[in-house]
Amino acid sequence: MKIRNPKLIAGVASVVAVLLRWWMSTMSFAYRPLTVFASNDRPEILGDSRFIFGFWHEHLLTPAYVCARPDTSVLIGTHADGELIAQVVKRLGMGVIRGSSTRGGANGLLTMIREGTRHLAMTPDGPRGPRRQCRLGIIYLASVTGIPIVPFGSGYRRYWRAGSWDRFAVPLPFGRVRGVSGHPIHVPPNLDVWEMEPYRQEVERMITLCCDIAQNWAETGEFDPMGYEPPAGWKPTGRRKFDAARHRPHSPSS
Repeated sequence: MKIRNPKLIAGVASVVAVLLRWWMSTMSFAYRPLTVFASNDRPEILGDSRFIFGFWHEHLLTPAYVCARPDTSVLIGTHADGELIAQVVKRLGMGVIRGSSTRGGANGLLTMIREGTRHLAMTPDGPRGPRRQCRLGIIYLASVTGIPIVPFGSGYRRYWRAGSWDRFAVPLPFGRVRGVSGHPIHVPPNLDVWEMEPYRQEVERMITLCCDIAQNWAETGEFDPMGYEPPAGWKPTGRRKFDAARHRPHSPSS
């Protein structure tokens, strides 16, 4: 049953945000980038760079909690369930942009992004799938903004999966959660649809690879890049571990 009453949505969102903060705070979390685009033990971007973080819809909980920063906004569709999701995300301290990443809705999004959002997060297989299949929206958005895409994957040692289209994954309390990001993928400007396909395939491949690496890391406790080779010019991060405390979200200012 979908919730339509604004006051009820606000109340449910407050409860969900509190529960989610407690739930995720019980986890043992660690993150590692496959390349050295990040520093300071978290995705603290070097210089004035901006990124679009792409991750599968089934792993929405992890970035919604550990990447909840005022300088990062998540793109949430205008569908009926979007308002509840948007209010939960806001209460976690993350920005929200409502709209579509398709050609028809991109102009409004560009204005909103330029007005204060440094980084954008989105699920390229959402909001309705197919599961783990990247759609062209994220490629088009990267092309028209010039902002590169950073693939992000999550892995859980113990978790429950829903029967939804995305098989939404919920990590169980006091479990091990791992995050892995790939190299930024730059999409050239002014591409036609057929020219976007190689970039769509690369984003899809890298998000899935990051998920596989993160899942194996969560299950075994050992980081294995699983044969990953960075593109020319990128340097691997080595085997340094990252401080999980750095990933706890900031408290929202309002």
